[in-house]
Amino acid sequence: MIESPLGPRLVSVVLGTYNGEAYLREQLDSVLAQTYSPLEIIAVDDCSSDATVSILREYAARDARIKVFVNERNLGFIRNFEKGCALSTGNWIALCDQDDYWMPDKVEKMVYAIGEYPMVYCDSLLCDEHLQPLGKKISDLAHFQSFDDPRQLCVFSRMYGHATLITRHLFEKASPFLEEVPHDGWMAYHATLYGGVRYLPEVLVKYRQHAANVFGVVGRKKKKTDRSDRAAKKRKELARVRIRMRAYCDACPDTLVEQKKLLRALVSSYRDFAPWNDIRRVQLFLANYKLLLVVKKYSTGRKYLFCLKMLVKIK
Repeated sequence: MIESPLGPRLVSVVLGTYNGEAYLREQLDSVLAQTYSPLEIIAVDDCSSDATVSILREYAARDARIKVFVNERNLGFIRNFEKGCALSTGNWIALCDQDDYWMPDKVEKMVYAIGEYPMVYCDSLLCDEHLQPLGKKISDLAHFQSFDDPRQLCVFSRMYGHATLITRHLFEKASPFLEEVPHDGWMAYHATLYGGVRYLPEVLVKYRQHAANVFGVVGRKKKKTDRSDRAAKKRKELARVRIRMRAYCDACPDTLVEQKKLLRALVSSYRDFAPWNDIRRVQLFLANYKLLLVVKKYSTGRKYLFCLKMLVKIK
């Protein structure tokens, strides 16, 4: 086993489940087969109605590293993962979905790679429901790199929880989670405030794509909706973005002067769709597209076009 530069430390695998009987055994088997041994598995079930809890308890009876918790009421996936992280005791936390498959050395390599960073993330291979490769990695669809500036992740984030390892300190800094922001993106943003996010360019997860995914991979086509639905969705999205951008701005320390300045300007531009705010939003995106759109695997021309679209859309 590769030794961590910081010595052996406990890794808490936080597994959130909900009606996951179809793929859960494969995932549990892959976690239990990890080459990194100081491991605990915190499984928190969010009121499943299938055999998920029975499967978890079956595995827990065979392996003392697994601890099973069942919610009294449905919390939703964000609060469920937050609860699991709070229940964990490890120095590091590895978030785990119920339907993927981890390469045997995933945890080991990420522990070695994280160093003094608060977060590290790896690449993932896209697979169908039978774990057959689809011929693409997530890095083929988004620009992966290390990040050290909150402006890089305040609009778009492609940090997927299943591919991350974080420190307990980062979880504590990012708590409580927001309902309006996916927990993995929320923690990745906070990581840029406290040391940065490191990218490990290795495929260490088979990321299963199927009809029941809470979130599919980037690039999935959106369903068409009628005009009234689109208007309602736009209002809802605006409210969500307002909350997200305000929270990001509030979390950014005043010592990061330039970062805070842009975040405040974005907060102001998202107040409504008044023409002056639309124009200001376009100006901000055009002036800062290298930061705000860094995770987009677009040409420069396409990034400019995206900025101009801020007249009629929000992100």
